Amino acid sequence: MYYFMIQAHSGWQYLASLALVVAVAVYVVNWLRGQMWSALYRRIGLYAIIVIDIQLLLGLTLWGVGASMGIVGANAIRTVEHPFTMLLAIVLLHAGWVWTKRSDETVRLRNGAVTFLVAGLLVLLGLLRIWGIA
Repeated sequence: MYYFMIQAHSGWQYLASLALVVAVAVYVVNWLRGQMWSALYRRIGLYAIIVIDIQLLLGLTLWGVGASMGIVGANAIRTVEHPFTMLLAIVLLHAGWVWTKRSDETVRLRNGAVTFLVAGLLVLLGLLRIWGIA
């Protein structure tokens, strides 16, 4: 079970990263073009958030299974820093999404771009720490 959860969490990270990159790219490009908010942009944001939330659930399940096996606690980056960074990114993503939806339609694309960019940078930081790069 633990091996399966690691593989699922590790594989899903690529989908989550792709969803963040697509959302940022779509929002930035269309904001700079002066486009107005549409249902398409709302769906792109929702799909990205759903993919990220699934990644969170996989990570929390992995963390819980690891704790029951006595694995959690062996590495501070994996057991404290990475989950905290990712939770912070997801909280900011959800708060930013609310901010984006409540904004005037003329600035929603900008707010969405900022929201997904900040969350994406936090996710990148968390991944780089896990990979031992940062």
